[in-house]
Amino acid sequence: MATISRLGLLPWLRHLRGESSQYILVFSGGRLTKSGPGLAFWFNPLSTAVAQVPREDIETTFMLRERSSDFQEISVQVTITYRVLDHAMAAERLNFSVSLVNGAWLEQPLDRLASFWMQRSLKSARDYISSNTVQQSVTAGPGAIATAITSALNDDPELEAMGLGLVGVQVNSVLPSSDVEKALQTPTREAIQQKADEAMFERRAIAVEKERAIKQNELDTEIELEKKNESLIRKKGENRRLEIEAENEAGRLTAEGDAQQVRIRAEGQAESKRITAQAENEAEAARVALYRDAPASVATGMALMQFASKVRDIQHLNVTPDLLGSNLRQFLTDQGDTAE
Repeated sequence: MATISRLGLLPWLRHLRGESSQYILVFSGGRLTKSGPGLAFWFNPLSTAVAQVPREDIETTFMLRERSSDFQEISVQVTITYRVLDHAMAAERLNFSVSLVNGAWLEQPLDRLASFWMQRSLKSARDYISSNTVQQSVTAGPGAIATAITSALNDDPELEAMGLGLVGVQVNSVLPSSDVEKALQTPTREAIQQKADEAMFERRAIAVEKERAIKQNELDTEIELEKKNESLIRKKGENRRLEIEAENEAGRLTAEGDAQQVRIRAEGQAESKRITAQAENEAEAARVALYRDAPASVATGMALMQFASKVRDIQHLNVTPDLLGSNLRQFLTDQGDTAE
């Protein structure tokens, strides 16, 4: 916006300073007296008119509502970027005059330009949408509609007559009604949900498979432990059997040793008895021989001595005179023979 100031001493004289992004056109007496970007000058407001035309790129956004070939309403949001190529021509077609008091536009030329661009874009967008179904328009609409509008505007002679130039067209959105949009989203939503369910089922299947593998691993471990336990029990039984066999063998060896000792002891005892018996027999034989060779009196005496050694308590003993007399005589005879 241009800046206008007053001179205190001369209130009828004013100064205008334009921005570099604005093209200033100054008219006096109905004629264009000066023009250019960012002008600064003094002027008399009673005889001067000033127009201010933008030099920078301008964007305008508008909404188009059309029906598709299947009679569904579609809303298209379009953004057009343009610029003024011929400022004098544009000032002739639109009112870009500014107030000589504050420098603001007297009207809203950019709003009129926005309406102009919407009207010039409407036919091409309508032709495309009406020849396609709502699904086709929504699917391929933004790029296709932008191409159609661009082509139509580039061939539109009215732009050149207005001194305007197209910079770019962008279709921001192509939207059906909310109900139709939900209906169109349903297959995709269902497909996504199906994929999500499949992924969830797959995760569950993987989890079940992992759980089964874990349980199988646990079962295999238990079986392996049972096998080891069985082997251990078998080994313990084998060791116990060997211990019993060793104990039996030790018992057998002990019994054999005891039996051998008993046998040796018995043989020793038997040998001892045999020797004793032999000695007794020899003594008995000697005694018998002694008895046999000894005189009758001696044999009688020895018999009495032997008898006395065997008999500890004699209650009654009868000695006849014949026994005593004959033995005494024999003893005396023997003593006499010995003296001779």
